[in-house]
Formats: sequence, structure tokens, C-alpha cells
Amino acid sequence: MTGIVLIGGKSKRFGRDKVLITIGHKPLIEHVVDVIQPLFDEIILVGHMRKGLEKYRVVEDIRPGCGPLSGLYTALATIRGDSCFIFAADMPNLNRDFITFMISQLDGHDVVMPIWSKGREPLHAIYHKRILPAAASLIEQNDFRIFSMIDKVDTLFIPEDVISSFGDPLKMFSNINTPYDLDIMASPPSTRP
Repeated sequence: MTGIVLIGGKSKRFGRDKVLITIGHKPLIEHVVDVIQPLFDEIILVGHMRKGLEKYRVVEDIRPGCGPLSGLYTALATIRGDSCFIFAADMPNLNRDFITFMISQLDGHDVVMPIWSKGREPLHAIYHKRILPAAASLIEQNDFRIFSMIDKVDTLFIPEDVISSFGDPLKMFSNINTPYDLDIMASPPSTRP
């Protein structure tokens, strides 16, 4: 299985490219890669190359402008193995034990995805290469919603009670969308709202 980090977003709400913003003493992308690195033989960043990412393997979107579905399509078309675990680049609190558990659940499913009270997590999910034609078909129809595909393939949803046994999903799936989110992430836990 290949670890994929999607870096193609435009960071509109953040106001500038957030992939390389510093949290603590390292860029956001390093927080993500440091957690997943021990779990995968190969990690690929999917999106556009920019200064500061030279030490990573970066693959440009095959169909840019189609949102995360384009990143997923590019990942599935690029990987050598049968499946990939897709991560958003702006999730600095990933839980390695939960990721390991999700990998153990693939077992013939097309997709393995967490679902909890805030919704489904398509950018913290495993996708099998056999869904590549379904992703391509959606792009051809100008339907860029990953959920349009999820509903048509064999998807195993990991429920909130299982997720919570590994940690707080609110923390695990938190992402940096705005400068305010960054401020909250950087503040000591006792002062957070």
C-alpha cells in the first residue's frame, strides 16, 4: 500500500499556501509525513510541485482543477501496488495506531473510510486501484464529488465508537483551513476554546 498526501488545494480560506506553513518547528507537511512514514514503503505527494518540497516525490495532478477526486484519480493511476491510503496535507494530528487499524480492515473492500458525527472522512481513507474506472467516469461527467463514487463501490465505514477507541476524532481529523485554525493548533491545550 502506498501513502498518498494530497497537496493540490488552493488554500483559499487560509490566504496562502498552507502545505509549508510552520507549526511548532516544522512545516505542516512534515507533521503528516512523520506520522505515516513508518507505515508505508512509499509516500507520494499529489499536487503541484513548489519550492520546499524537493525532498519528496511529487506527482502532478493528471486532471488539475477537479478537486480531491483528481488527486485520488492521479494516485490510483500512479501507484504500483493495489491500494493507497489518501491523506489531506492539512491534518497534523493523525493517529498512527488508527491508521494501522484501518489498513488491517481492507480485506477485499474497495474503500475503507471513517464515519463519525461530523461526517465521512474521504481524505483519511483507503482506496483500491479497481475503482480507478469509476473515478475516471465521474471526472468525464464533470462530477467531482468523491461521495458520488463512494456510494457505488464496496465501502467499509469505520464507525465512531471504533474511531474513539484510538483517540478523539475531533483531534485526529482536525485540519488547518484558516489562520484561526493555525492559532488554535499552536496554542497550549489549556487555552483552547
